[in-house]
Amino acid sequence: MSKRKVIMLTDSSLTYPKVMSPDAQAVLKRLEAYGAEIVYVQDQKDWDRSMFVEYASKVEKTGPEPFEVNPEFLKEAEEAEVIIANFAPVGSAVIKAGKNLKMIGVTRSGAENINIGAATEQGVKVAVAPGRLADPVSDYTVGLILAESRNIARMSITDHGGEWMTDAPNSSYIKSLKGATVGLVGYGIIGQRVAAKLQAFGCSIIAYDPFCRPEVFKDTNCRSVSLDELMKTSDYISIHARLTKDTQGLVTREHINMMKPTAFFINTARAGLVDEDALVDALAEHRIGGAGLDVFSVEPIPQGHPILGLDNVTLTPHRAGNCSNLAAISLDIIVEDIERYFRGEPLAHAKN
Repeated sequence: MSKRKVIMLTDSSLTYPKVMSPDAQAVLKRLEAYGAEIVYVQDQKDWDRSMFVEYASKVEKTGPEPFEVNPEFLKEAEEAEVIIANFAPVGSAVIKAGKNLKMIGVTRSGAENINIGAATEQGVKVAVAPGRLADPVSDYTVGLILAESRNIARMSITDHGGEWMTDAPNSSYIKSLKGATVGLVGYGIIGQRVAAKLQAFGCSIIAYDPFCRPEVFKDTNCRSVSLDELMKTSDYISIHARLTKDTQGLVTREHINMMKPTAFFINTARAGLVDEDALVDALAEHRIGGAGLDVFSVEPIPQGHPILGLDNVTLTPHRAGNCSNLAAISLDIIVEDIERYFRGEPLAHAKN
């Protein structure tokens, strides 16, 4: 009996070494139980970070068709039943070449790099991996809350040449998380994970998300509130909404002015959701307690930017979604759907 060919297409983000790590391999080897043989094809070899960023920006706007097809990938696709891809392009040429192709699995929540129209015409299912960043980002969010409000980074002895610091700008209102009200702007998968982790600390959770179903709030012991109420009453405000043309600038200067003087602002989502200038002004004037930020309107932050001179912020370089086992986390979600396909069951995360 011939093996069922599965192509694992690596790129400069989900690299071959990451896919060959023991935890990622343990996930992929589950497919062997269904008679699958995994063939590894490397795309975007020797790309640096700037090349990938330029490509990612373009593919999100144009889709995969403008990009040159990897010859090795095109040849291997001829006999493939399943393709697993991350961000490398899978266009109509590859899909049409795949005489046996039945499924494309994307190890991200988006599928901009896949020609879904061509796949649908060929009867090829496309599935994605939503929530792959839920645990890494929610972990990081809780870490930023603790780091900023308890001065963990600010008072690091090793970062201050051995100085034994005992005082900080927020010393008069350092409190335990127990009993604190945390307001989450956006209550999708990541927001819900943040809520569950902070509830273990004894926090009360409120959230603003007009798209979230009422039963989700009820089932997760979270109270749905207006954005105004959230900004006025929260001890910690954490941003978890998607950035769209409708949510651009969702948190305005007026909203920031509503915050308690001891409240902390956390953002591990997107800088464009917030009036960054207004936030910097509030921090510089100590009208709010502090902020823990992992995203910025310009990255890296330009030297001389006023935010770099503040004494009430914890700033990190857009790393909330980064962890050494992210490849395994991402693959696990898509492999579960490939297993469903092999069993003849409906896919959980199909895009077509």
